[in-house]
Amino acid sequence: MKQAERKKLMERIFKLSAQYDQFIMEEPDSQEMLEQLSAEMAVLAQDYLALVPTRKLSRCPFTGEVFNIPIDDQGLDGLWWNNEHPIRPWSDLLSTFFALDGALKPQGPVEVFPFICAPGPDVPYVIPRILEYVQVKAVISSFKVGNHTAYAVTYFSDPPLDSVMRVNEWGANFYWESGTPFPEMLSPGQRIQLTPDPQEWDFDLAPWIKAGKVLWIAPEDEALVLRSTIYDCPYLNLPGSRKPKYLQNGKMWENGEGIFQDPLQATENSERGED
Repeated sequence: MKQAERKKLMERIFKLSAQYDQFIMEEPDSQEMLEQLSAEMAVLAQDYLALVPTRKLSRCPFTGEVFNIPIDDQGLDGLWWNNEHPIRPWSDLLSTFFALDGALKPQGPVEVFPFICAPGPDVPYVIPRILEYVQVKAVISSFKVGNHTAYAVTYFSDPPLDSVMRVNEWGANFYWESGTPFPEMLSPGQRIQLTPDPQEWDFDLAPWIKAGKVLWIAPEDEALVLRSTIYDCPYLNLPGSRKPKYLQNGKMWENGEGIFQDPLQATENSERGED
């Protein structure tokens, strides 16, 4: 993704979005102008989709296949990270793919964008209710999103696990149910919106690795070698907040807080182990 082209595109999209919101508030009857702005934003959204790169994110522990997914790794200001209305390219998922979750540790200044971004807590975790199924394993990998450190937690299932609530897609407030043999429970193509429950997050990864339920890939390992060792795992006992975080307009706050935090100060606190 060309950084300069992306920056110019995002600035244009955000400007049009602000104009649209202003017209809604001040001149709600200006239907022609609203339609014009909507049409222009739709075109720019397609331009954005064309810029989002496909990344080798993980590897299936059952088949050995590489898991590729389009993801905006240039910064959190990309529409991919819009929690309520993410703009993401369509991708063909592995047959063993089950869910994608994650975490992100902010580093340095946070980008300024008008939407709410919810990339997870500072450190990676797993969800026991998913891993308790015998056919499920998770793989943790890491990469940079702009200056920030991102942790992807990808769940795989073999054989496929049907009719089980998954987890909202990483950074989004929903996930798509691709299909199930029990349509009265979950219909194919159905948008499922779950309320994140931090109480079900388990940050103690070592027992899961020992049990063979969680594997890991070294940060920035382009070969995506699956590892199952404890002594050299870089994802254990990491410093940082275990609470969900939200970002908007250059500010950051955590779940349950009514005040904004300065991102730089929050980063310094987490590095000292202050949650």
